[in-house]
Amino acid sequence: MVSVRQSMKTGFMQFAYMPPDKKKPLDLITWQAKELMAMQGTVLCGGFSLPEEEAGREEIRELFTKNNLEFELYASGWLDFKTDKAKAKEAVLASIKRSKYFNNTILRSAYNGGLQYEFSRFNKARPVKEQMKFVTSCLKEAAKIFEAEGVYLAIENHCDFTGRELAEILSAVNSRHVGCALDTGNSYTVYADPNDDLDALAEFTFTTHIKDMAVVRYESPLDLIPFQARGCAVGDGNVDVKRALDVLAKKSPFARGLRLIIEHGWMEIPKGEDPGEYSRTCLKKGMKYLNKLIGRGQ
Repeated sequence: MVSVRQSMKTGFMQFAYMPPDKKKPLDLITWQAKELMAMQGTVLCGGFSLPEEEAGREEIRELFTKNNLEFELYASGWLDFKTDKAKAKEAVLASIKRSKYFNNTILRSAYNGGLQYEFSRFNKARPVKEQMKFVTSCLKEAAKIFEAEGVYLAIENHCDFTGRELAEILSAVNSRHVGCALDTGNSYTVYADPNDDLDALAEFTFTTHIKDMAVVRYESPLDLIPFQARGCAVGDGNVDVKRALDVLAKKSPFARGLRLIIEHGWMEIPKGEDPGEYSRTCLKKGMKYLNKLIGRGQ
């Protein structure tokens, strides 16, 4: 039997690896799937641009099934069971149905999906404990549906809470079907240590975003912080990705077969570089690095 680490699966977010030319949804996903396989990956994450036609969706499903690929999809937006419970339930069930169609049992979501200050722990108008209480209430309602449907919901630490705060929420929800989509780099956005967030969330982690961030010198007047965290290729930054895999291999309930999905965030494009080409180059480099860490490829 292969080791836990060797059983892990690598892949990438759709928007992190886009083709040089614009493609229709079916052609886009087909192209990304072939590129994924060429990089020894097996997981594509997103589902934002699915074909509207049933025949196109069926073609994608057959392609993924034939090649043992996985398509990780999102639950529909934030699961706001407090504002409109009936609407939230309808949206969640539709997302689960779509996900099951592609043979996927882990759906991901995030409280601060829109990356807004108002939905962060720093919003004084809505204290962090108040927001945590709201999220906990919503997830308790969502848990009932995911448990009944036999699928899993993974909530990302998405520029909203620290790892300890999200762990407190997940502990309060207390469902084997609601866990974390651990983003290894988002800690910097809430001024937390990625290792602290990893340690707090590993036991809840169902899936991941393997994101690296480099803390770089920032030339500024003396009244500004002299360094910033910026996105980079996995393996080039300050996130200890190797340690993350070690901890997840020991503590994640989904450690065997865990999805290691590369996502780039807030990358600075070097002057004169084409943004798309630069992103593709960084992703290929990151995939090679990840595959080597899990013992796949050279």
